[in-house]
Amino acid sequence: MVDRRKSTRRPRQWRRRSRHCDDSDEEEELPRGRGLHWYLIGCSLVLVILLSCANFLALPKVTYHPHLRPSLLGDPLYDDELDLRGIHSPGARYRGDAFLQKTPQSEMQQPWPPASVDHAARSNGADGTAPHAARSPADAAAAAAAPGVDVSAAPILLSRSMVAPQGGVLYLNGEQWLETETNPDAAEVTFAAWIYMPDVPAHLMPGTSSSMKTIASTKISGCHPSAKSPGWSLFVHEWGTLNRQLRLSWTDQSSACHEVFSKDFLVPLNMWVQVGFSLSRNLRRVRLVLGGQAIVDSAAGIGVYAKQGQGLSMHEVDITTRTVAAASQPLYVGAHMPSDKDRLQSHMFLGFIGSFMLAHRVLEDPALELRLVAGCASEAVTLAFPDVSRVVQVAFKKDTRVINAFNGRGLDTFATADGPKEVTLLDWAEHPERPDDAPAALSPGVEPGGSTEPPPAGPRLSPDELRKTFPAEWLSKYSEDELIKSQQEADSWADEVREAARHTWRGYKSKAWGHDDLKTVSGKPADWCRLAVTMVDGLSTLWLMGLKTEFQDAASWLASENMPTPGKHGPHSLFEITIRVLGGLVSAWHLSGQAVFLDTARRLAEKLMPAFQTSNGMPKNQVDVGTGDTKWVSWTKNALLAEAGTLQMEFGALSHETGDPKFEAAADKSMQSILDAAGGRGLVPIYLTREGNPPKFNSKKFSIGAMGDSYYEYLLKHWLQSGKRKGHLKESWKTSMREMIEQMVTKTKGGTTFIAELLNGRKRNRMDHLACFVAGMLMLGSRSLPKEEVDPRWEPLAAEITETCYRMYKFTQTGLAPEYVIFDLNGAQSHDMSIPNDAPHNLLRPEAAEAIYYMWYYTGDPKYRHMAHEMFQGFQKYTKAMWGYTAIANVNKIPVKPRDSQESFWIAETLKYFYLIFSPRSTLNLEEWVLNTEAQPMKVWK
Repeated sequence: MVDRRKSTRRPRQWRRRSRHCDDSDEEEELPRGRGLHWYLIGCSLVLVILLSCANFLALPKVTYHPHLRPSLLGDPLYDDELDLRGIHSPGARYRGDAFLQKTPQSEMQQPWPPASVDHAARSNGADGTAPHAARSPADAAAAAAAPGVDVSAAPILLSRSMVAPQGGVLYLNGEQWLETETNPDAAEVTFAAWIYMPDVPAHLMPGTSSSMKTIASTKISGCHPSAKSPGWSLFVHEWGTLNRQLRLSWTDQSSACHEVFSKDFLVPLNMWVQVGFSLSRNLRRVRLVLGGQAIVDSAAGIGVYAKQGQGLSMHEVDITTRTVAAASQPLYVGAHMPSDKDRLQSHMFLGFIGSFMLAHRVLEDPALELRLVAGCASEAVTLAFPDVSRVVQVAFKKDTRVINAFNGRGLDTFATADGPKEVTLLDWAEHPERPDDAPAALSPGVEPGGSTEPPPAGPRLSPDELRKTFPAEWLSKYSEDELIKSQQEADSWADEVREAARHTWRGYKSKAWGHDDLKTVSGKPADWCRLAVTMVDGLSTLWLMGLKTEFQDAASWLASENMPTPGKHGPHSLFEITIRVLGGLVSAWHLSGQAVFLDTARRLAEKLMPAFQTSNGMPKNQVDVGTGDTKWVSWTKNALLAEAGTLQMEFGALSHETGDPKFEAAADKSMQSILDAAGGRGLVPIYLTREGNPPKFNSKKFSIGAMGDSYYEYLLKHWLQSGKRKGHLKESWKTSMREMIEQMVTKTKGGTTFIAELLNGRKRNRMDHLACFVAGMLMLGSRSLPKEEVDPRWEPLAAEITETCYRMYKFTQTGLAPEYVIFDLNGAQSHDMSIPNDAPHNLLRPEAAEAIYYMWYYTGDPKYRHMAHEMFQGFQKYTKAMWGYTAIANVNKIPVKPRDSQESFWIAETLKYFYLIFSPRSTLNLEEWVLNTEAQPMKVWK
C-alpha cells in the first residue's frame, strides 16, 4: 500500500565554510577573543556527539519493551528450530518472536504458510520438551510462590503438554459454542487460551463466522450499551475484515465498543499460538498477549485504543469505569453472546482450541503474567501460581465430556439451527485436520459437496473449428489470429464462470434442494411459490455449460415430484412464475427434448390460465399454482405494463409445442389490450386500468426500467420468435424506439449517455440498472430487422449505453453496480454519476452483462470481453458466499455487508450471459434461438 502521507522530516544540511590556507595577505583578521569562543563551541559539539553515540549503543532492541521479551524465566516460549522461512525475509529462523515481527499493511491479508517443527531439537525431554535452562530472577520468584515446584523443569514449548494438557483439542466449525455457568467476569480478570486458526477461504466460511472469530466472551456484540453488553470479548479479525488482528473489547456506560489491538502483530494461520489478556481496575491496566509477547499494554503506552471505531490515545484508556458482567452471565467460548434474532452477530470461532483458563486475578509483574498466560491450563504452571484463583480451567480429551477442572462441572454445548450440537474433540496434533463430518470450509479449495480435484475445463474449440464460427462482419474488422487469440484468452474466463455456476448449484443442492431459493450466507432454504424456482430457472445455464450431470439430477427430481403439487401455495406473481419457471421448463424441453419438462410446463400453465379470465384479457397479476385462485395485488389499483406485456414468449412457445392454441391466445389477448390502449403510440406509461375494453393508461410515468422494461423487449423478441410473422409487434417496437430516442435519451455535459425517466412531462435524470438491457435490445434489432428499416442511431446508442452501464460498475469501490444512478447534466464524465441513498445495493442483476453479450456477439470486439471479465471479478471478490453468491447492501462500502439472498436470475441470467460472452460465438446461435427476459433460450418457430 502506498503511504501518501508527506514526511515533514527533512535531512540535515551540514554547511561547511571553506578556509583558504594560502599565503595571501588578504586573509581576514578575526576579532579579538573569537578563537577561544569557537574552540569552546567545537569541544561542546564533540562531547554531544560522543554522548549521543554512547546513548544509542545503550538502547534496547526496538522490537520489544525491555520487560516484554518472549524468552521468560530463562526458557524459550517456542522451539528455537521452528522454521518460518519466507514469512518475512529469506532465511529467517524462528526464535520465539519471528512471526510477531511488524507486518507491512500490504501483507496483512496474505495467509501464512504452515509452520514445520524440528522434533530433534527437543528430543531430550521426557515428553518431547527440551531440558530446562538456568533460572532467571523471574524463575526464582515463581518458585518462591510455589515452594518445592521447579518451574524451569516445564519450559514453555510448542508441545502437547502446554497446548493440550489432556491430549485433546476442541474443534469448533463456526456454528457451535460452549457455555459455562461459572461467573466469568470480575474487576480483575486474566484469560488465556491456545488456538489454531486454519487458513479458510472467505467464501467458505459459514455466515455465523464470516469475519470476526470470537475466542471467548461474556457480552453481546454491538456498540450500544444494553443489559446484555457488560463484560468483555476476545476475538480475531476486526469486524468486516480478515485482517488477523487480535482484539479485546469491553463495555462501560458510554459504549460497548472499547477495543485495544495491535496493527503490527498479527495472529498466524495454520499454527498453534497462545492468546490472552488481563483487565485490572486496581492496576488501571489492560494488556493483550499474543505468542508470549504483550502486544498491548495501556500502562506502557503500547498498542492501539479505539472507542466505537475512533482511534484514541492509549493514555485515554480508563479501566476503572468498565462495566462488569453480572454473576449470572455465562462465559461463551467460541462466540459472542448468541442472539435468537440474529445468530450472524455471534461471530463464532472457526478452528481449534487446545485449552483455556480464566482467573479473577491480575499479576502485577508483567513477566509472571506472561508466564501464567502461556501456561494456560497446564499442570506445571497451575502449580506454580497457587494463589491465582481460577474460576475456569479447561483442557480437552477425546471422547470425554468437557469439564471445568475448577469445579468439576461440565460445559454445555450449543449450535445454530443448522449446526451439529455436539462439538468435536480430537487428539492433539501440531497441524490438526478437520474431522470427517466437519464442513468442507476447513479444507482450502474444497467447497460444499466438492472434492480436492481441480474443476474440469469447459468445452473448447480448436483454431480450425473457431475459424468456422467467425461471421463476415467480425472478419471485416479483425484478423483470424486476433479472434483466435481473444477466444483462447477468454477460455479460462469461461471456466471461472462455469465454476461459479457449479459452486452456486452445489450450495443449492446441499442446502435447498427442491426449494425455491437459498440464503447463501446462512445456508437456509427459502420458498415463495414452491416450484423449485432456482432449480428450474438454472436448467438452461447448466445445459449450455455442459453440466449434464447436474442437469439430469434436476430432471430426475422433477420426474418424481409431479409439480405443481396440490394444495395452497399462496398467491404469487404471474409474471415471475411465467418468465422463470414456465420459461425455464419450455427452454429445457427445447434444449434436451426430455418430456418431463414439457409435461410439467403444461401442468403449470393450466394452473396459471385462470388469471386471464377477465373482461378485457388483462390478467390478474397473482395466482396460486396449487389451487388456481387469482387476485390483484393490493399495493396498487392498476395493472402493470411489464407484467401484462411479458407473457407472450412462454405461453406462445407452449402452444407451439403442444398444439393447444389456448395458451398463446390468452397471452396475445393481453398484449393486444395494451396495443389498443396505446392507440398507435410507442412509448406508454407503466400503469393501466384493470377494467375497460380496451383499458386506459392511468399514469404519466414512463420508464424503460422497472415496471416497463420487458414490454418493449417482447415486442421485438416475440416477433422474432414467431418467425417474424407478427409484424404489428415489430412496428410497435420501431415506434417505441424512435420515441424513446427523441424523448428519453439524454447526454451529460461530460458525454455520458443514459435513458432518463419521464414523469408528468419532465425528465428524471436517473437510470435503473434494469435499463441496461436496452443496449442489447437495440443491437438485436439492428441485426434482425430488414436493413432498410434499421435506424442508424440504434447501434451507436447501444454502444454508448453499454459504456455507461460498464461505468456504473467501474466507479464504485467494489466494482459492482448499484440498483440505479442519478446524473448531473453539467458534470464532467468522471463526476456526472452518483448513487442515491436508497440505491447502493447490488442484487446480482444481469442487465449490464446482457448488453455486453449482444455487443460482443454482433461486433466481435475483444474489449467487451475485457469489460465483462472486470465486472465478473467484482462478483467473485465481494459476493461469493459459503453456499453460493449473495446480494450486498452497499457497493461503496468495504467490507461488504451481505444480504443473505440469491435470486434465481443469478444462475439463469447473470452467469449465463458472462459464460456466453467468454464462450465461442457458436455456443448459442441467435438466428435459431431467442432469449426471453430471463435469458431462457427458446427456439425460433419454423
